[in-house]
Amino acid sequence: MASGKDNNVEQIWAEIEELFARGDAAFVDQLRRFHYADILGGFAARWFADRRPQARQMLRDYLSRPLNAYRHEALVKRLFKMAEAANDDEMMAHFLVLFDRSLRRVKRKKYHWESRTVDDRATAEALLSQWERAGTETSGMWEGAGRFYVHCRLSEEVIVLPRNTTMPRSIPQWWWERLSPEITPQMRDRLENFRLFSVHTRNYLRRRAWRYFRKLGKEHPQQYVKAVTAALKLYEDTDVEDGLALLDNWGLMHALFHHSPALVAKPHGWTLAEGHSLVELRPAPMYESLWQASPRAMFDLLREARCRPVRQWAIHGIRRDPARMRDAVSLDEWLGLLFHDDSEVATLAAEWLRDASGLDRLSMERWLSLLETPNALALEILCELIVAHVHAERISLEDAVRLACSRPLPLARLGFSWLQTKRLESAADCQALLRLAGAEAEPLRPEMLRWARDELSQSPHFQPEWLLDFLDSRHADVRTEGWNWLEREPRVRENVTLWQQLLESPYDDVRLRLAAALEEQVRGRKPAVDRDKLDVELLRFLWASVLLNIHRGGRTKPLVVTQMVRRLEQRPDEVKMLLPILAVALRSVRGPEWRAGLAGVVGLIQRRPDLAAVVHQVFPELRCS
Repeated sequence: MASGKDNNVEQIWAEIEELFARGDAAFVDQLRRFHYADILGGFAARWFADRRPQARQMLRDYLSRPLNAYRHEALVKRLFKMAEAANDDEMMAHFLVLFDRSLRRVKRKKYHWESRTVDDRATAEALLSQWERAGTETSGMWEGAGRFYVHCRLSEEVIVLPRNTTMPRSIPQWWWERLSPEITPQMRDRLENFRLFSVHTRNYLRRRAWRYFRKLGKEHPQQYVKAVTAALKLYEDTDVEDGLALLDNWGLMHALFHHSPALVAKPHGWTLAEGHSLVELRPAPMYESLWQASPRAMFDLLREARCRPVRQWAIHGIRRDPARMRDAVSLDEWLGLLFHDDSEVATLAAEWLRDASGLDRLSMERWLSLLETPNALALEILCELIVAHVHAERISLEDAVRLACSRPLPLARLGFSWLQTKRLESAADCQALLRLAGAEAEPLRPEMLRWARDELSQSPHFQPEWLLDFLDSRHADVRTEGWNWLEREPRVRENVTLWQQLLESPYDDVRLRLAAALEEQVRGRKPAVDRDKLDVELLRFLWASVLLNIHRGGRTKPLVVTQMVRRLEQRPDEVKMLLPILAVALRSVRGPEWRAGLAGVVGLIQRRPDLAAVVHQVFPELRCS
């Protein structure tokens, strides 16, 4: 930052010139900090005449910054006049956007007092009460000359330019020492809101910038669309944050809505016509015939514009006359728009593809890559197109499973429809189908799992371990289907290895079902697995996890107590391992668990008196007569 001392100015400027000569990206930042108007004005011609790519890029960078570099009026104005005289469409596009951004109006409330005179007190009091209920400020009521007077303060919304937005010509040097501790955040914000040139001059500059393009359309119509398209691509969403900000873009509104009956152009900016609103705004560009003859330019705006109103304008133009786009834009370009960040653009591309030719020639890999678009409506249309143009034989079982596992419902439906046409010809196919246990589309997942379960059960390659893919799933509905499969599949009900692995399940619902199933087997309601082969440590883990569960298992815990007591009767050597777990139930504050635990311990002592001493050590508070 320049210190302001004359003996340092030349040295600082020499350093800035050196950055310019090198094409250093830091040049623009340093230039904006330099505030000697005469030197800056003299530099304009040299900069504009320099045709090096680096110099042009630095000029673009400079013009993309806010118009608030102190004492840069001479540099900006001379660069502008040189670009205009040289018919430099590119630089004029940057100046158009720069000047459009330099003015932003705000909405304010304007107040005025209104008086009403009535002949009787009752009417005056009623009027006063009505205003007060509406929240209108009043100054009361008084009587004079036999009449009654009531005053209220009314407000109306007006559009104005904020005061003090013009950059002062003489700001103390220490204001610009950005690292100085004297600069407060409030002062920084105020400096950021200053703009070069008076409001009147900024209005003039943006009108003059647009005048350049207006004359271009008259005198060189073949250049107009290209030049304006370059400008429209520079506007950003921050330039149109609300309806008023949209109206403040003088050149943008002329380019897109010049002939709109909802708008009126005044020297200080656009306003809405009497009785109209922005909702009625429809594309009505200046030189509309030139745009109609340039469908390619509309597509480029659709793809590259950074401002939503510009993209919406292009969408409207394309939908109004789609026939012109067919020869101007290739199929690959429309396909590429399916991945556009703007969902409206992606949706338009998907709609346009419905009637496009050449889709039958797309490879399967290209179709699958297109299905990765995040736009939901575009996915719906794409799935319709694939069904119409792609035969199921072209899809591998792996790809069908991958789509069926997708979260978007249209993709899952498409993948599932293809899966139902496939046959499981190998163990590898079965393994691929097991991945449906991780399917993300919840509405369709139960149906897919039931179908997969039946297909896998009928496969000659069936393996009991496949059930673990379902029972170990992180989705509760998948575990439920897995348990239903376990109960209905005779080849796994007595598989000790499978039960052993399920005893290690981290999921409450599986553990509770396991405990209940073991009890039903004891009572002969279901075929029994050989419980003697089950690892006692895993059984102990199962019982402990059920009894210690404070959220679930109220009906299952008494069954677990019964199983533990039965195990102790048969295996008294395990008493020291199982009694501490049984104590959880006996000392529970919940009635059913406490009663089950007490009955179980008392019954154990009665049937196995030899265990009474050990029981009394664990439960000293228990007295048996």
